[in-house]
Amino acid sequence: MDVARYARQIALPEVGPDGQARICAARVAVVGNDLAAETAATYLRAAGVGRVFEPSVAQGFMARQALEEIDLVVRSGFDDTPLDAEAARLGLPVIAVRAAADAVDMVSFSGRAPSPDGRADVPFKAAEIASANDASAVLAGTLAAAEALQTILREASGPFAPRIRHVRLPLDGREPLVQEIGSTAR
Repeated sequence: MDVARYARQIALPEVGPDGQARICAARVAVVGNDLAAETAATYLRAAGVGRVFEPSVAQGFMARQALEEIDLVVRSGFDDTPLDAEAARLGLPVIAVRAAADAVDMVSFSGRAPSPDGRADVPFKAAEIASANDASAVLAGTLAAAEALQTILREASGPFAPRIRHVRLPLDGREPLVQEIGSTAR
């Protein structure tokens, strides 16, 4: 770990030297071929994440098989059921973001006990989504990276409470929404 490079992060009580070591050892898959995924990968690398794996969407099942070497999945979009099922089977935390023209949504599934049946109970229904603009996509990627770093620090530090969290950031000045929407406990 390059102490001089990460000195500001190490100085944060939430991170410290042990937290930065966990960040540097983390292996994160960033899935998506849009600006949100690109932004998340950029911020994760800048924070010192040890390995940021960016499988292309075309890799499909090969990318899911590679999850066995990953600690956390960050993805743009809410519609990759096979990826969610594989992550659930392995017990991996998943952070999914969706950027639209009027809001950014993030759903964060904490790590959980591996599930042989591979069910991922995604609580969203398909909806018409207005096209994202560059600003909302960058915000989505930034939010995903921040949640990923928090997840790396929280889950590596000891026992955790399985949870699903939804964050919605309206881009029109309305109040943001942060809610616990269920438990990932089986």
